[in-house]
Amino acid sequence: MEMDLQKTKEARRDAPGKQEEGTDCPLETYGAGGHSKDSPKNDSLDHRDASSPGGSANGSQRRRPSELPYDHDACPSESAPLPMTTRLPLPPSRTMMKIPEALNVAAKEQRLLVSAKRHPPVTKSTLSELDLPCIMSNINLRMDANFDRDLHFKPDLDGEKGRRKRKEATDYWEAMAVEITVYGYYAAHGEDNTGRDVPVDRRESFEPRLPAMFETLQEVLKTLVPERDHPSVMQNLEVALLMQQIQKGVLDMVGVAKWLAALLKTHCAPMRDEWADTMVEQISSGSRSQNSTEVVSGLQTLFAILEAMKLDVANHQIRAFRVLLIEDTIPFLQDYFRGKIERDNFRVESSRLWYLNLRDRELRRTEKPVQTDGFWPISLLFRGVAESLLQFHNPEGFPETFIFDSDRLWQLRACLQNLINLDICWFIFQSYIFMQKRYLSAPEQTYATFRSRIGSLMEENEDCFRGSPQWTKNIRCIALEIARFACAACSSDAMVSDELIATIERPLVWHLSNEREVFQFFQNSLREKLLAATFASAKKYLNMSPLAICESQRNHPPSPASQQHYYDVERISMRLAHMGVLHWKVWAPILYVRESVSPSDVATRSVSSMMMTDVARSSR
Repeated sequence: MEMDLQKTKEARRDAPGKQEEGTDCPLETYGAGGHSKDSPKNDSLDHRDASSPGGSANGSQRRRPSELPYDHDACPSESAPLPMTTRLPLPPSRTMMKIPEALNVAAKEQRLLVSAKRHPPVTKSTLSELDLPCIMSNINLRMDANFDRDLHFKPDLDGEKGRRKRKEATDYWEAMAVEITVYGYYAAHGEDNTGRDVPVDRRESFEPRLPAMFETLQEVLKTLVPERDHPSVMQNLEVALLMQQIQKGVLDMVGVAKWLAALLKTHCAPMRDEWADTMVEQISSGSRSQNSTEVVSGLQTLFAILEAMKLDVANHQIRAFRVLLIEDTIPFLQDYFRGKIERDNFRVESSRLWYLNLRDRELRRTEKPVQTDGFWPISLLFRGVAESLLQFHNPEGFPETFIFDSDRLWQLRACLQNLINLDICWFIFQSYIFMQKRYLSAPEQTYATFRSRIGSLMEENEDCFRGSPQWTKNIRCIALEIARFACAACSSDAMVSDELIATIERPLVWHLSNEREVFQFFQNSLREKLLAATFASAKKYLNMSPLAICESQRNHPPSPASQQHYYDVERISMRLAHMGVLHWKVWAPILYVRESVSPSDVATRSVSSMMMTDVARSSR
């Protein structure tokens, strides 16, 4: 499929305005959006698959690493029906079909004929988020491209919304199977089904879906095949002719299926060929046995192939334009946010106050004169974010300016809290060994094994708020595992006793449940390591392009098992530095260190000079 580079430039230029005009391409966050403490965590440091639910302390949905859920509901849909209290009876329509009494249609099937969606689950509209202009103007995608090399789209079928979509799709295809049976009945009996004498009672009639399905099939195919094949699509899927053949009972659906399979195989990836053959076999089998359910299974497979093809094209385009998406991140986001702020659609003054409070607090805290070098202003940003990541209780949320980084920040917070909790677990284990007057023969190896096993159990607690029944149950499992380590370290061959488990569990629950000395000690220790490593990475990243920063993350060499604990802090700090530097380059001239100057002056002055002026002014 051809990709129009000119469209990508237009998408960037027009993006901020288009959103306000109701464009088909949503520029807000896909999925849930927002950035409160209920925000999801969408990626992990090591790109392992993550099960849902997950996210904040309240367990909201998390998506798998490197996946972009495209949302059917983001596209324009058919108008919603009037509420039941105001719905008016509709007059008979020539497009309505009467449900034949002789078919003895069951009550459930009759209800589905009347109430199921009129269009198939996959339409040109639902797939519009995968079009190139929408990809290029998708803010979340542009941000995620900086952090996930293997970014790709997948259908958004998780959570309550996904369950609803699956239910609607099932209802649609079940209704379609009954509708095909109704058409077959009328064709076999030579009866008229054009809408004459259709009863006013909508329970005895329905609006057919087959014409809309063929129209949808035609529209979607034209977005997937080259323009030279469009005449063939129009000829073989001429809706009026197909419906006339169906009403007379002479449609060669097997022939249509074979033509579709040949067309799809010409343009889709080879791995889809078997799927196309399955579609033909299902429709052929259903046609031979006059089984409308089997025919519908083939139609379901057909639309699944179309969706997969669109996803393949979209994911190919993401890979093809990845460098452009990354390198254009900062100017694109600045244009976008400036437009939102000018239209008063994005309030960010609270974020500026958050930053100024950090600055004032740091100036008050420091007795000696502050080093007003070019790095000091951004170091304040990192200190403020680190505070939210390391604090005992979940923050209410992150500043508004972090709206497109909130998922990643929640994930970093989970990782850092796990590191603190792991240190507490190791402290309790060592304390018990000390009380038994024993020593570890291979402390580094023991720690590496301990960290791996206890860390896995810690990850299960990410989805539970502290003190919940599931949290308590998981803590007991962790206590049991620590007790096993203690038995092994003390060279005990006996079974782990309930007394030993209780001895471990009591201090474990206490120290993990309370923000006291032990937690604060390891929190402070981790803060020092995190900020030192983050500052070191950020100083390098400030002079690098977004693409160079992205590639440097991938090229980071692995650490030996003996340094695994520090390796985690190092990876987290690199991730935080990456986010912080991009964030600073976007927001520093717009908000944090802005001055009352004209836009042309802002464009010509360097960010570093603005930093110095702002800091000097605050020091007076």
